[in-house]
Amino acid sequence: MKTHFGNATKYQNLLNIILSLVLISTMALAVSCQSQASAPAPTVPSDGTPLAPTTGEPEPPATPPQIEVLINESAFEPATYNARVGSTIVWYNNASVDHTVTSRDNLFDSGSLSPGDTFEYTVEQSGELEYYCKFHPSMIGRITVE
Repeated sequence: MKTHFGNATKYQNLLNIILSLVLISTMALAVSCQSQASAPAPTVPSDGTPLAPTTGEPEPPATPPQIEVLINESAFEPATYNARVGSTIVWYNNASVDHTVTSRDNLFDSGSLSPGDTFEYTVEQSGELEYYCKFHPSMIGRITVE
């Protein structure tokens, strides 16, 4: 009889160990699933750079860049460039003489810019914008707006 109860006790201990392992595994799995559900995985764009997780609130739209153009003695630098709708172009008269920044389609005209003066224009629509200097008509610049 002693052996019978001894084997029963061994089986009971083995059963308790198995049930304990199942319970611990189940709890670990539940905690793992809960932590994954509370923190969404970051999205990875095509360039491989991970993005921050979203909070559910929409992000404000990105501010279009500011583009700087130098007005030298006889040229705009850069003379041609791309911009997005909403971008602000800032021209700096870096020359020793007055210049203008005048669009061919009358969207903007800086008036006379003395050396050191600046002029800004915010692009409002897509397309091609060509501008020139009224004092030096061979000075031409072009903006391609997307």
